[in-house]
Amino acid sequence: MSRMPDKNEASEYAQDLELLLTEISDLLLATEVNLVELEKAPADISLIQEVFRVMHTIKGGAATMGLQEAVEVTHRMETILDGVRSGTRALTKPVMDTLFSVLDWLKEWRLAISGGDSHPSTAAIIHVIESLTSESQLPEYLLRKIDAAIQQGKNVFKAVVRFKADAPLLSVRCFQIVTNIEETAEIVGSVPSMQEIENDQVKDVLEVYFLSDAGGEDVGAVARSNQDVMDVAMGKYQTKSLKSAEAARGKDTKDTGEGPAVKRSELGKTVRVDVRLLDFLMNMVGELVIDRTRLSQIATELMKTGETSGIGNDVSSLASHLQRTSTELQEGIMQARLLPVKSIFSKFPRMMRDLSARCGKQIDFEMVGEATEIDRTVLEAIDDPLIHVLRNAVDHGIEMPDERIAKGKGPKGWVKLSAWHEENQVLVRVEDDGAGIDAEKVKKSAIRKGLITEEQSLKMTEKEAVEMIFLPGFSTVEKATEVSGRGVGMDVVRSNLERVNGQIEVKTKVGSGTQVTLRLPLTLAIMRALLVRCGESVFAVPTSSVEEVFSLSDFAIGSIQGKPAMNVRGRVVPLISLEGALRDSMWSLNGQKYALLTRTNEQPLALGVDDLIGEEEIVVKEMGHLLSRLKGIAGATILAQGDPAVILDINRVI
Repeated sequence: MSRMPDKNEASEYAQDLELLLTEISDLLLATEVNLVELEKAPADISLIQEVFRVMHTIKGGAATMGLQEAVEVTHRMETILDGVRSGTRALTKPVMDTLFSVLDWLKEWRLAISGGDSHPSTAAIIHVIESLTSESQLPEYLLRKIDAAIQQGKNVFKAVVRFKADAPLLSVRCFQIVTNIEETAEIVGSVPSMQEIENDQVKDVLEVYFLSDAGGEDVGAVARSNQDVMDVAMGKYQTKSLKSAEAARGKDTKDTGEGPAVKRSELGKTVRVDVRLLDFLMNMVGELVIDRTRLSQIATELMKTGETSGIGNDVSSLASHLQRTSTELQEGIMQARLLPVKSIFSKFPRMMRDLSARCGKQIDFEMVGEATEIDRTVLEAIDDPLIHVLRNAVDHGIEMPDERIAKGKGPKGWVKLSAWHEENQVLVRVEDDGAGIDAEKVKKSAIRKGLITEEQSLKMTEKEAVEMIFLPGFSTVEKATEVSGRGVGMDVVRSNLERVNGQIEVKTKVGSGTQVTLRLPLTLAIMRALLVRCGESVFAVPTSSVEEVFSLSDFAIGSIQGKPAMNVRGRVVPLISLEGALRDSMWSLNGQKYALLTRTNEQPLALGVDDLIGEEEIVVKEMGHLLSRLKGIAGATILAQGDPAVILDINRVI
């Protein structure tokens, strides 16, 4: 009779389960990328081995925890993948589709086990897998013929010919292809065999095994010459002998050590930490930064008089040591909060594969800079925006193959996703070589939806017209599709980015493509800021928004169309009052002494302020729900004196 586990055992089981599910999550992320690559290079044995090892690892972990559903699914996929790596099964499109389906099932199963959605149907996925295992395997007589040829040092190749679904007289087509290949290479055998072909026992797939020293490309050309052939996959038969093939089929219960191993965390060198603990530590470091700044100010005050100068020196020395220590602590916690963008990039190859297939388009997708690190809070905020931008690149950007050919382009388009560091920011860019954004089409759509009048559209520049894609409810698509066109997208992108003090820039050229760049802060917790005074208030302006600071007394202020402007080393720059901008009267200058040279939508702009207080490292504090919705406010901070100050988002202020 089995006993109920006690509380300690239950706690240990819960901890072990959490570790397993976390490991499975990492494995599935890597596998999604590997499957997309495997579809492009089906002969890459290292990728096949990698996917096999993932299934084997998940099966072993699930068996240890008594999770029988995952054991059954992964065991069946091991059998199929073992056939692929041993050469007894071709990596056909149905096999690839099944691999993707199993991956999706494992994702849903993992979420369900961790307390999320309901369990996915195990019976349904097993039925999909079993439909593959019912396909014919190589008969023993053919395996022995292949084995004999390999033992003689000959190279055995395999051609997998897939016919169109509506191809007539399949047995005749198979007979023609086998006969034509015989004139080019020595055939070892085929599935179906010649006898089965003559008896009309054929399907829409023909496998031909032949000998070749040159790779068999001539055989592939012969097979493709038949008008009813949909595609031909070529590859070298991998099993070295019949015994090794049998051994391969019997070793699915142990780790063989062949091929590249799945990366595992090294126990003792790494530890998983709850993100809430990191947030707490970062908040405490923020308080420490405020205290050390205040301590430095106290030391300065004490050193001003002779009676307390000695104490002031001691406090100053203590403040300096505290600054060094807190800076190192801050950098360490910051490093722990950073994640490579690969953690969200890894799912995009699969997404792009599915989107391009759904839209009937041919697309090469490239990712660059996956190791670029960014604060996990910022990373989470850009996940949905990137999905929207990539969907637009596929659905609106890249043209259909025949349309691209008519424009003088290749039938296959490209989309590139890249990330890199630039000063204290992270830039993420999506670019494509598609149709671009037609400003006139945008204007007409906006007029039709009542967003602007025809008179307003005539006064708009091309850049201003393109900016309208960020208006809520805007879409140039007349009929919504399952991919996009419902008027929800780019406005969500911009609002999500604004919540993390990010910006979005769009550059486009009709007929050549579009470039969308996301500018993101490296972190949201602590930043360098310039403290300025406007009237009686002190504001913090992130240094990432400021190019230069200068005194207005050094420049002559003129006007253009009645509005203040100044010449900054040959550049005419509009001059506005920061205090006025906050009160909807930006052109009203009133005794400002300094100007901050900044940019908004890539245009230089000078902001007039009453006084400069200095540059400080500030701790970003979240504001209440109501205040956080005010445009132009990026957060708040506590100054060294203990007074609060608003952090401005300059782009949104203007």
